[in-house]
Amino acid sequence: MRANDDEEAGEETGTFGPLFDNRGTMAALATTNENLPAPPPRAAFLVAYDRLAELAAAARKPGFAVAVIDARARLAGAVLCEAGSPLTIGRHTKCRLQVPSSAISLRHMAALVLAEGGAPKLKVWDLNTKLPFRAEDGQESGALASDGPTYLSIGAYALWFLPCSPAVKWPERAGDAWTSMPPRTFVDRRAPAAADKRAGVDALPPPRLRGGPYRGLEEPSRVTTQASPLLLGDDEEPEIAWGTIRLQAGMAKAKRRVSAERLEQGLLIGRYERCGLSIGEIDRNVSRVHFLLVRIGADVWAIDTGSTNGVRRNGRSIEAEVLADVDRLEFGSRMILDWHRLEHPEA
Repeated sequence: MRANDDEEAGEETGTFGPLFDNRGTMAALATTNENLPAPPPRAAFLVAYDRLAELAAAARKPGFAVAVIDARARLAGAVLCEAGSPLTIGRHTKCRLQVPSSAISLRHMAALVLAEGGAPKLKVWDLNTKLPFRAEDGQESGALASDGPTYLSIGAYALWFLPCSPAVKWPERAGDAWTSMPPRTFVDRRAPAAADKRAGVDALPPPRLRGGPYRGLEEPSRVTTQASPLLLGDDEEPEIAWGTIRLQAGMAKAKRRVSAERLEQGLLIGRYERCGLSIGEIDRNVSRVHFLLVRIGADVWAIDTGSTNGVRRNGRSIEAEVLADVDRLEFGSRMILDWHRLEHPEA
């Protein structure tokens, strides 16, 4: 069976009933042998470097140049992701970086680049898939934070994230760039959730039937691995809530309390059962994996994970923004999410 057979079954029949035929939104599948391993870090880097360096030279603010390399060491795609911009990786045509593999979910990973002190910082999340990404040390990860060059792999594909800013110039030759890269140090190892625990809960009751310059190449990169995005269970109301989430679709309403720790892991919202808050059949204009709420430092971010119909805030579409203490998001045809940060939360 393929790694995402559970998702493919939902393409036509749907976990909550018939869904739209979504085959036209999938990237064309490549002929790469899915049984081959992903290319190792050095081989993948040397293949992708020229394109990565070209994108890095075009950066006007701190960011990461990102490339995907297939099992036969061929460049499959590359993009520049600058500070404040999200990046969704998968085989849906709405993903900025598409991976043409049947083993990859439509929306498989999400990334966000931040700028701290003029240097780019990378955040990456697995979107509760059956195939979590692996870091350079070979271990599966549910989420990751890095402040330097970063290698990841998913199935037969490798990913390189190269930090860049207007003040940084990478060497012209790939071999020189490889030897000049700082070592990667892995800290805070946390494995992803077990496969049988990667399904969320219904967010709403079922509808009633009615009619700065980079710090320097000589310093080691710090790679922090974290747990997967949050899956809310019916019995997981926190004793100490950091905020509340209220969802509404017409007359259907639901309210959830979440802690700071759980928001730090991230909370997926969408129509599919692997989301922490699953909308189900209530609104078919909600994507299977629509957006992510995640706490980064003291801020709560809303990150569109390559949804078809977008996320709206104050009447305008957003890709990634920090929410106010009291805020509202709209998505799908009629879905409303109200966020309320408590006045004196205890993390």
